[in-house]
Amino acid sequence: MVKLSNKTITLLKDDIISILYENNLKPLLTKEIALELRRDKEFTKALLNELKQQNILTEIKKNNKGKQYIKRSRWIINQEVLKKFQNEL
Repeated sequence: MVKLSNKTITLLKDDIISILYENNLKPLLTKEIALELRRDKEFTKALLNELKQQNILTEIKKNNKGKQYIKRSRWIINQEVLKKFQNEL
């Protein structure tokens, strides 16, 4: 397995944020984000968890009806980060 540089990982995290922003702020599954990045789900999940720890993303563990997901997670940009980003534009 190839070790990625910190610069490449940072660029991939930026890509994740732009994917979520460009999809009309609709929560996306880990699988959907991995497809857009062209990376495997496990690696993408690790990047998503890092962004969650930095309070950039919010993980959604329930569906629209309020039922808890067992294995899935949906991801959306944190509202505070989104407001800051929109104020800068």
